[in-house]
Amino acid sequence: MNLDNLFDHLPYMAYAFRTLSTEEKLKLEHSLRILQRAQRLQSVYFFGKLEGLDGHYTLAFGCPGWDVFKNRKLFYSQNLYDWFLLLEPKHWSEDWQYIRHPFQGDPAFKQAVDLGPEFTLNEDQVPIEGARGQFVVKEQDRLWYVMTRILQEAAIVPRGVLYHSTEGECVINPFYGGLDINESVSVVNYHHFRKPIYGAKENLLKRENCSYFVDVFDPADDVIPEHKSFVVTRDRERDVFVLKSLHWPGMVSFHRVSSNIYGFFYFGDGRKNWDMLFML
Repeated sequence: MNLDNLFDHLPYMAYAFRTLSTEEKLKLEHSLRILQRAQRLQSVYFFGKLEGLDGHYTLAFGCPGWDVFKNRKLFYSQNLYDWFLLLEPKHWSEDWQYIRHPFQGDPAFKQAVDLGPEFTLNEDQVPIEGARGQFVVKEQDRLWYVMTRILQEAAIVPRGVLYHSTEGECVINPFYGGLDINESVSVVNYHHFRKPIYGAKENLLKRENCSYFVDVFDPADDVIPEHKSFVVTRDRERDVFVLKSLHWPGMVSFHRVSSNIYGFFYFGDGRKNWDMLFML
């Protein structure tokens, strides 16, 4: 949720049964304004909270320029006053996504992880047990990885919010007017909040009436299982559509019909739901 309209959008957290006290709201806005000036950021976004056993992390990210993905910075706080920059670890692995241990709430905590033995097949297709996947992860590094993966895989916005400028920058469309009711109900009309991974031609061919400046971004329905990775619900009284990720429980996106009100937030324990395919 963008800092500029944070107070207006915080009530939408109620769709995930979450809220912030008045004191927390004031602390959050004040500290994020200071962070924005100190880091010389063009925009700052409140991302949510990651809950640990002994404490929690309040998360935010900021963009130094108009491009919302170029040189993006990730931050965390444990007291809503002091914010710390999350740097990409020198050595990290995609195996970190399989860690099932809960976060402790201590950035300096080091978790020993054992993923079990690796198996390979011999020429007779018989499984052969190999070395065990063992490593140690510092919680601050794991926090960077988890936040990066959630933003990459589960943060989505309505089609038209992201705009690919003629200079090649990914910017927020200042003239965005919202989706109508029929469009809002389908995940096809939402885009991942990230740089396009797939080719522009591939994404553009998925729509009959496409616009290069808007449809170059990856549609959210490509997540496996397709069309089933997000649960879409509607608040008929306010005409608000809420999309919840099944891969990352606690990740919620929202959009109010025919308006420029949209956003996303995360309140969870930082663990991916690898059992999702068996739950459908």
